[in-house]
Amino acid sequence: GRVALAFVFPALGGLLFGYDIGATSGALVSLTTEATGGVSWYDLSSLQSGLVVSASLAGALCSSVAAFFVGDALGRRREILLAAVLYAAGTLLESTAPSFALLVAGRLVYGLGIGFAMHGAPAYIAETAPQSVRGLLISLKEVLIVAGILLGYLASYLFVSAFAGWRSIYLAAAPIAAILFAGMFWLPPSPRWLVLRSQPRQRVVDSLRKLRGSQVDLAEIEGEVEAMQASASEAKSSASAEGQEKEGALAGFGALLRRENLKPLLIGMSLMIFQQITGQPSVLYYATRIFQDAGFAAAESATAVSVILGFFKLLMTAIAVFTVDIYGRRPLLLTGVAGMVISLFILGTVVNPYSSVVALLLYVGCYQVSFGPVSWLLVGEIFPLAVRSSAIALASFANFGSNFLVSLVLPTIQSTLGVGNTYIAFAFIGVAAVATIYLFVPETKGKSLEEIERMFKD
Repeated sequence: GRVALAFVFPALGGLLFGYDIGATSGALVSLTTEATGGVSWYDLSSLQSGLVVSASLAGALCSSVAAFFVGDALGRRREILLAAVLYAAGTLLESTAPSFALLVAGRLVYGLGIGFAMHGAPAYIAETAPQSVRGLLISLKEVLIVAGILLGYLASYLFVSAFAGWRSIYLAAAPIAAILFAGMFWLPPSPRWLVLRSQPRQRVVDSLRKLRGSQVDLAEIEGEVEAMQASASEAKSSASAEGQEKEGALAGFGALLRRENLKPLLIGMSLMIFQQITGQPSVLYYATRIFQDAGFAAAESATAVSVILGFFKLLMTAIAVFTVDIYGRRPLLLTGVAGMVISLFILGTVVNPYSSVVALLLYVGCYQVSFGPVSWLLVGEIFPLAVRSSAIALASFANFGSNFLVSLVLPTIQSTLGVGNTYIAFAFIGVAAVATIYLFVPETKGKSLEEIERMFKD
């Protein structure tokens, strides 16, 4: 039970990230429709719509850069507590915004919460989970993000036709932010972070006892702490041998550029960027719009289809989480991304609304067994221990950065090229992604992290 709580509370930070993705498409329809907007500035331009969507990503981008520098000083627990406060403040600003500028400000503050949560939560889960279930729990975080997207769609479905419904859609995230804060306040700091900060041994033991529950044998806990401290002192002595103790972030950048670290860094960053520029943010953020353009004129029926889409995503993600260790990373990536390319070509060339929805389901299913969970999993696996933290920070920066750019320019691109040509452009990028994965991404199934590290050195 304790192990589950130490996973659920930080993973709520991911759920709130997903909620934002799912809720934004419906909130945008509600706000920009004269009958339901409830404000004089409802008639937003393409660029303004893009700003409402992408302001939260801009915030996430800023805080993921900040996390690179202050993450270790704050600690995982305090970082997630900070995220909860930012989530709550952003939610209140969005739902009460009297003007376009304040709505965008609220989206930005909420986004700051996303960046800190997505940096702190994976580290907290990885550092507190028992070894036997760590991989499963890290992959399950993706399931919670998808569950958040689904809740966002459901909130849209409930409120999209109500007067000023967009305010209710945004406000619905507030109770979850409160639970996130209360839960993280109750949980102890990560024991590995305490070791990293050279805290007294008893604090580390107390933290681990609280995480594991009183039924776990004290000798077992002492043994685990022993291993943590041995590994931390080893890392410190190797850092001082390389004279890298003092420089912090600068030393991290220098180490990343070494030959044996550069290849995994480029693979990780390319996966993160391809994950975003093969049309995925557009399919999700503008889900409701896509269904309207596909011939579902009433926003409600489009939002209903989005809810079905959310359940389907949840199912496909669960399949991926439980099969990635059976089939391996490469087969899931290659077949999934190839399927995405086929469905994008169908979306771009066929105007029948039903075949569009089928192609959309194919696209989402293929994304959820490939780029969705596998990219983040590989990013956790392929980086050598010495540079893992800074490399993951750069990879998530690449992820939020490309996501931000795509969602900012997408409305403009779609109105210039037309929706069909936009999908075809994404399909060609997908072909490049398949080629890159085939040529450069190694199989890491069944290998220890040390074996993967040696693979890149050879």
